[in-house]
Amino acid sequence: MTSSEFEKLILQQKNKLFRFAFSILKDSNDAQDAVQEVVLKLWKNRRLLNNTQNLESYCLNAIKNHCFDVLRKQKHHPNYLLTKVHESLEETRFDAIDLVEKLKQELHQLPDQQRMAIELKDFQGLEYEEICEIMEQSANTIRVHVSRGRKKLFEIFKEELANV
Repeated sequence: MTSSEFEKLILQQKNKLFRFAFSILKDSNDAQDAVQEVVLKLWKNRRLLNNTQNLESYCLNAIKNHCFDVLRKQKHHPNYLLTKVHESLEETRFDAIDLVEKLKQELHQLPDQQRMAIELKDFQGLEYEEICEIMEQSANTIRVHVSRGRKKLFEIFKEELANV
């Protein structure tokens, strides 16, 4: 197999190889590394590819085997679980920070009465009676403000919550 034939094969297969590696490893950096490793191995053994009937299947099998080797090595690494848990917590923390910032922005888009009622009830933890005194409105009015404000925020975040 010539270098141009090999390059053409890899260009055709690289996205499929990456997606397959990612589906196994669940990490884009590990998947990219796996594809690079396999492409390097395929390049070193390109003479064997001439005898292969289905190159796509051969490449996918090579990725699959390499990914399983990576997973086996990771599980035997002493800090593997700790690292994965830490990475997961960091991602969750950043997602939560983004959601809090978005919540603050959207909260200021609500009408003043709803925003104030939600801030006092949900963020300050005040009871309805206390909020009634502060806002000089009835408990039912405060409940309506809180309910409507929460509903608007929920609608805004419905898609965000589905993606978290």
